[in-house]
Amino acid sequence: MIRLMVASAAALFALTSFAVARDAVLEGKSDWLFAGWESLTVARPDAEQASIKLISEVGRLLAQKNVKLIVAIVPLKPRYYESLLPDGSAMSDAVRGRYDRELTELRAAEVNAPDIRDAFKTVLAGKKEVFYRTDFHWTTFAAEATADLIAGAITTQEPLPGNAGSGAQLGEWMNDRHLGDLAANFLPPERKRAIGPEAYVIRAITKPAAGLLDADPSPVAVVGNSFVQPYFGFPQRLSNRIDRPVGLKWNPGDVGPWATLMQYLQSAEFTTSSLRYLVWQFNEAQIQNGPDAVGEWAQPSILSPVEWRTKVTDVLKNR
Repeated sequence: MIRLMVASAAALFALTSFAVARDAVLEGKSDWLFAGWESLTVARPDAEQASIKLISEVGRLLAQKNVKLIVAIVPLKPRYYESLLPDGSAMSDAVRGRYDRELTELRAAEVNAPDIRDAFKTVLAGKKEVFYRTDFHWTTFAAEATADLIAGAITTQEPLPGNAGSGAQLGEWMNDRHLGDLAANFLPPERKRAIGPEAYVIRAITKPAAGLLDADPSPVAVVGNSFVQPYFGFPQRLSNRIDRPVGLKWNPGDVGPWATLMQYLQSAEFTTSSLRYLVWQFNEAQIQNGPDAVGEWAQPSILSPVEWRTKVTDVLKNR
């Protein structure tokens, strides 16, 4: 079962509102599209370290409440399709080494950060894509493989509270055909027609019989952006693999990971009586954008790192 705290349905494929003002899409070879707001050349290691310090502090505060933090960083799409970037576009050495650097620094700060690239390897070995051609998001195959990786990190530890058989049931595979979000949101009509819709292989979302599982606790919660929305299947697969309900809080990308975590911690759904793991999802490039990243997050999400840290500390002290 998945307990949802979600953004509006209109935000299903929402991206940052600020991206509209930029060169939002890079049109690559064979009609592959890439997010123009994710720089292929600029990395900010000092800013990454500042964010990782905040993340590690959250981990320590949660540990005091007997909740373990797992940070899941989704790799950059061009890592897997660099040969399809437009001519003249390539990742710099600083960006190329960023994912390894983030994992190394998170682990040095005693944060559990699985290497999501390991999950992607299994997808690629099966001759499947890890990102959609005209979409910012990962495929359901990549989402489910990542859920399996994280479930493994959870189930090898102590038994989870709750009842066996209370996990989500996976739906049947189905095809959904539509324009990818990068095409639908940012390309002019003539380019949309030329590129055309894309086939999305997803699972039908199943629901448990009303009332059967309502009392079961959620020992695991997922907090993140539209990558972890139910459409792509990550929370359902995680719930299925751990055989327990999973709580979910996601927002469109412009809200940002910092405000989304705060919303979850302040919600009625957050209770340390049953929660044992909190999975906090980031995109690789987001780590360099702290809570005060003006131009990256919507204005209501902006807080100084000091203010954000104080609010998180206060919330957790009172739980």
